[in-house]
Amino acid sequence: MSKLDNFLQQALNAGSISGTSLIISLYGDALLHRGGEVWLGSLATQLEGLGFGERFVRTSLFRLNKEGWLEVERVGRRSYYRLTESGRRQARRAESKIYRAAQPEWDGKWLLLLSEGLEKNRMLQVKKELMWQGFGTLTPNLMASPSQRMAEVQSFLHESGVAENVICFEATAPLPLSHSALKSRVESCWQLSDKNALYGEFIDTFRPLLPLLREAGDELTPARSFNLQLLLIHFYRRVVLKDPLLPDELLPPHWLGQSARQLCINIYQRTAPGALTWVSANSETTVGELPPPGSGWFQRFGGLQPPE
Repeated sequence: MSKLDNFLQQALNAGSISGTSLIISLYGDALLHRGGEVWLGSLATQLEGLGFGERFVRTSLFRLNKEGWLEVERVGRRSYYRLTESGRRQARRAESKIYRAAQPEWDGKWLLLLSEGLEKNRMLQVKKELMWQGFGTLTPNLMASPSQRMAEVQSFLHESGVAENVICFEATAPLPLSHSALKSRVESCWQLSDKNALYGEFIDTFRPLLPLLREAGDELTPARSFNLQLLLIHFYRRVVLKDPLLPDELLPPHWLGQSARQLCINIYQRTAPGALTWVSANSETTVGELPPPGSGWFQRFGGLQPPE
């Protein structure tokens, strides 16, 4: 067993992995820019190298279909799963956070959302989604974010059917005298200490992989590249999607988000060519081979090199 295989096994043993979450990571990373569709048998082949069997894959796909992430088309005895329109939108929202090259620039403005007249359970659902997008809760009915675009948030509110119950405001940053109070409020509203600890765990897990990749040579096969990249993005995704991506001015000292992102970029750049080759060779759609990756794939992390 190579050192890369040992690393994979240790990472897999580090914690439980949800099948639905892992397959969404796979679709978002490997298939979103290549049509978003693949044969069940292809998915089973791709996850076999990580020790997950066909039953695991079938059960996870069934759940994702029920949850509205994937739709299925049967051609003869074969089942092909593709992202639904809703699943594609959610994957693209996630992609904008996962594959950023840097923290967002900030113009000093805040976007405030005041909810009125929403049924309690519906409000909780909307707030959960907004928190996933980077909003923090200032009061039970007031949420805020310094890094969201008004048009994108209004689009989400319309898609969720709550646009008439949420008032949007833009506000400027506070006066210098209230800066310390704001920093304290930011820590409590976004629970940054907890998120920083998650980044630390990610760094501790994947930092040993970088020197192994530098020394790997021919051991970094396409199959290993795919396995390593999928685990990398899956673990990173679980952390970064909880990150509100606050601007540097609002972050506490010793924030680990930038270090975790750079580590992810450095590893991804080394595994991406081989992983792309592996996915192309082991994926089948209803019309045959996967299409080549679209331009969005090459823009990840500030720019990836096309395969040779």
